[in-house]
Amino acid sequence: MSYLNHNLPCITGYIRNEYLFNHAKGHGEFTPCDIHSVTSMEKRVPLFEAFLENGVNWTRRPLHAFCWKKDAPVLPLNIHMYWDCFSPYIDVQRRNRLANLRGTLIDYKGKRHTGVYQYTLDWGWENKAGNTDTNFSEDPEHKCAHLFAMDDGNYFAYPNNRVIWQDDAWVYNPIKENPGYLIDQTIYSVENSRGVLTDNSYMTEFNEVGEAYQG
Repeated sequence: MSYLNHNLPCITGYIRNEYLFNHAKGHGEFTPCDIHSVTSMEKRVPLFEAFLENGVNWTRRPLHAFCWKKDAPVLPLNIHMYWDCFSPYIDVQRRNRLANLRGTLIDYKGKRHTGVYQYTLDWGWENKAGNTDTNFSEDPEHKCAHLFAMDDGNYFAYPNNRVIWQDDAWVYNPIKENPGYLIDQTIYSVENSRGVLTDNSYMTEFNEVGEAYQG
């Protein structure tokens, strides 16, 4: 699992120019760019890196700095993203079963937004140099972030419990209200459940020292 930075499936879009000038100017102007990498720092939103058409590579911009339509509405960051990063250890994957599916994303106000799935950000924890795991990246409450290109021209990244997926060949009965599912708090493991000792009885063949193996 990558620490701090991770490559992305490259998306071509626009950066809002105010994010190139510390919000001092550039409002309403756009620069074409390739969004190609992400930075994950705990307690901050994912920050994205973009290669601009003028040859500049610009790093660590939030998701609402980018759009794929110039007329995309300008929305607060907490509408684009639902959670901050859970850990500096990040993984990026395009879920094959979800590839190109449409989804309805429900923001914290209950408003619905629709878009097309691009890829997923997910988090874990690696014990580097004895660092204590104090985050929620591997807790049952953990959330991933599915990134969508929204119909309005923006990009959103939402967890599973805020997305209703659409698949004409599979989803015949989409949910209309909260189904009441509960988070499973069980930690599943088998190694402490058998109450027996492991011996050599599972071995099927032993050769004397120096004996040639007869395959």
